[in-house]
Amino acid sequence: MLMLSNGIRNQHLYIFLSLFISSAGVSDTLELSTLDWPPFSGAELTEKGIATRIVKHAIAYDNHQLKVTVVPWVRAIRMVKTGAKIGYFPEYINVTNEFIFSQSLGASPIGLLELKNNPIVWDTFTDLNKYVLGVVKGYVNTDEIDTMIANGEQKYEEAMNEKQNILKLAAGRIDTIVIDLNVYQYLKSDPKIEKISHLLQINNKILDSKSLHVALANNKEGERWLKIINDGLSKFEPQIMLDAYLQEINKHP
Repeated sequence: MLMLSNGIRNQHLYIFLSLFISSAGVSDTLELSTLDWPPFSGAELTEKGIATRIVKHAIAYDNHQLKVTVVPWVRAIRMVKTGAKIGYFPEYINVTNEFIFSQSLGASPIGLLELKNNPIVWDTFTDLNKYVLGVVKGYVNTDEIDTMIANGEQKYEEAMNEKQNILKLAAGRIDTIVIDLNVYQYLKSDPKIEKISHLLQINNKILDSKSLHVALANNKEGERWLKIINDGLSKFEPQIMLDAYLQEINKHP
């Protein structure tokens, strides 16, 4: 057996411990794209929004950092498709081979915003076909609405964001818009929307409750981050964090 001197033995022990500590506690940076979608995400929000805070909290369990780039939604998705980012958020789960989806970051109700003096009357989704529906370019809505749009059954107009859609609705250019109810609640404090919010109301029938997720590139690197994110999300209750945040900001608009 080869006997090592104390100096050599200590040197080997130091290298082993250094490698162990490095592999166990390595800090990596997750780079994601997102959009201005308050209160969930946005460049001007504290910690860039509650969805950003939840993702950051999840990966912090493994000592990882989060870097978020806020861009228009279509570009946020394109950055992942082109390899500029490994993922984007917050996204609804949808049928695709391009992306894999994390566990839920929390959920929020989706509804129809309408004019008080011209409310939407509907029982089934096909009843919406007689109305001009406002949607945001690149957004997933509900399966039923997106299928009707794809099939040419649903009249619709696209906007670049919810704020533009709300102003178009108030001006009577469209009949109703699909919107996350928490997003509308937040946007009501915007000066331009505050002026016309008295003209609007949420339809009394909720379209759906959508779960929010991180969408990651469907490759080995995406799978690696998916495991890290999901491991972290399993250690706390994202919906509780989301609800507490929403309750707090609604008390202090």
